[in-house]
Amino acid sequence: MERFLLERQNSGEDALMDELRRMTREQEQAGEMPSTRMEEIYSTLSPFLTEKQREKMREVIRRLKE
Repeated sequence: MERFLLERQNSGEDALMDELRRMTREQEQAGEMPSTRMEEIYSTLSPFLTEKQREKMREVIRRLKE
């Protein structure tokens, strides 16, 4: 994930979301990331996030599921 972010640090949010969406769909089709996995990741990380970060993460997950 760190490499992914470093390689795209100058990308806009829309471009980043498009790339994440593409990667998520590829992983889902390959059976590597069931749709429930994003919720599991959120549940694991959310206690360590601020309210603003949790809201942003929920928004990202919502957009990835579109």
